[in-house]
Amino acid sequence: MEKRKNDIESPYKQAFEERLQAKVNEWEEGVVKERLSSGERKTRYLTYSGGLDKETKEKFTSGSGDCIIKRVYTPLDISDTNQIEDIGLPAEYPYTRGRDPIGYRAFRWPLAFYSGYGSSESANQRYRELYAAGAKEMAMALDLPTQIGLDSDHPSAEGEVGKVGLAIDTVADLERALEGIPLAALHIGTTGNCIGPWMLALYYVLCEKKGVDPSKVGVLLQNDPFKEYTGRGTYIFNPRVAVDLASDVVEYICKNIPQWQPQFYCTTPMRWGGCSASQEIGFGIANLMCYVEAAREKGVIPEDFVPRTNLHMSSDSDLFEEVAKFRAARRLWAKIARERFKTEDPRILALRLTVFTAANKLTAQEPLNNTIRTTIHVLAAILGGADNIHVPAHDEALALPTFESTRLANLTKHILHDECFIGATVDPLGGSYYVESLTNQLEEKALHWYDQVEMGGGPQLAIEQGYYLREMAKGQYQYQKEVERGERQVIGVNTFVLDKKIPINIFKGDPEGERKQIERLKKARSDRDDHKVKASLANLRKAAEMKSSGKHLNIVPAMIEAVRNNATEGEIFAVLHDVYGEYTPPAIF
Repeated sequence: MEKRKNDIESPYKQAFEERLQAKVNEWEEGVVKERLSSGERKTRYLTYSGGLDKETKEKFTSGSGDCIIKRVYTPLDISDTNQIEDIGLPAEYPYTRGRDPIGYRAFRWPLAFYSGYGSSESANQRYRELYAAGAKEMAMALDLPTQIGLDSDHPSAEGEVGKVGLAIDTVADLERALEGIPLAALHIGTTGNCIGPWMLALYYVLCEKKGVDPSKVGVLLQNDPFKEYTGRGTYIFNPRVAVDLASDVVEYICKNIPQWQPQFYCTTPMRWGGCSASQEIGFGIANLMCYVEAAREKGVIPEDFVPRTNLHMSSDSDLFEEVAKFRAARRLWAKIARERFKTEDPRILALRLTVFTAANKLTAQEPLNNTIRTTIHVLAAILGGADNIHVPAHDEALALPTFESTRLANLTKHILHDECFIGATVDPLGGSYYVESLTNQLEEKALHWYDQVEMGGGPQLAIEQGYYLREMAKGQYQYQKEVERGERQVIGVNTFVLDKKIPINIFKGDPEGERKQIERLKKARSDRDDHKVKASLANLRKAAEMKSSGKHLNIVPAMIEAVRNNATEGEIFAVLHDVYGEYTPPAIF
């Protein structure tokens, strides 16, 4: 890849830089040295009681540890930056400053919620409340059994049904959850990742049952199995099988329902699990590129897929590093994609970035402090030009959020946009010596991590060999050591700690939800046509076996048939387990 090129050199530039360097040296030896000298501080430096004689750290680093932070930044720190080719203008290559030439000046944040719990009746109540409050985008949170292909009455599901999300066993559960909410008025979806074909089938059959044209409903499927090998562990099959099934979803949607969004890659579990900002970029681009290539192998060209996908990143606590991270991610993707696909097509090169703010930095101690943390996370995402932002509530470290906390969290971006005028200009920190220097450093470091994955055989091998998990563990271990030693301060955890708990109203689920869900599942099995169920499951098995033998066959039609005939999720995935086997993750130590 091309290295950064300087702007046109001239004697005037050289003379300016020499004068500026001399001035910086004079500053270091003058006022800085005087300020840090021992003894009584001079009157000119006196301030309020917070002033100290020495800097609080010997070395300042960015929040993720990627960059050493200098006392001051000047044009010398970006002397190798080409103002036109590296920074440029919004909506122009390399898209450092964003995809839209006018940014948020022509934008209204939608009320978007990630929510779901308990039985379909319980979830429906919450969804109705959110819809009545103005929600037009809803991502359905699923419980753990649903995420890993288990029915609610499976022995391993005991105690987990409806606990961290909605329990779904058949399409009837999804229908009840959305009862009374017009499908065509919503943009709906789910983060179910290793169950992508099944989720597609559920939404498709639901549209059939409601008599709604699927193309008239906005459906977003995360369909991102890589996320689960580096996050919560809700994987089902080995990575190669998982990517194959996920790309079936991409192929089916792009060729049959192009209005739906079939897949996007989420970096949050890697970042929350210990990756640095540059690793989040490098690993994220490698994984997303793998999905694009998997779709290409099935006849879906990048021009059709990339505009429907995005890189879904975290937004952490170092405001300036995060702004630089989003800018560097867009620029690096543009350079890699241009080289990989030999194209200048902005539909491919202008990567869409979305954000889920750093839920991992929310503390159970003094949870109201989390509203301030989240505000900074959202601010960083807006200043970095994110296309969409999902915001966790301040009480999520304690329980599922309440309606009130969910609504407050989602209003954060509206307050920053509408009341604080953050989006009045495009890329407001562009040109900052500090931010541009961080952007350059993060791009260079991210390219290193991207190359490490590619040279190691790609993302699937990185997962199978434990490479990602080892890098995450290193970062998490370092972070925890810094917190325990007090080198990294966390308010309410290792500094400004109260000796009493602050009472807060937290969500309480339906204790009867699991029992009701299991009873409903039993009734669904007794009311259906068993002959049709067995026939559709046999057809699904045949499709999976053909795929396993190397034949190109899309599994989605067989999945739709099984869902249409009321086969349960557990029955469907039991068939796939028989064909594809179980996955055992690598030991990383």
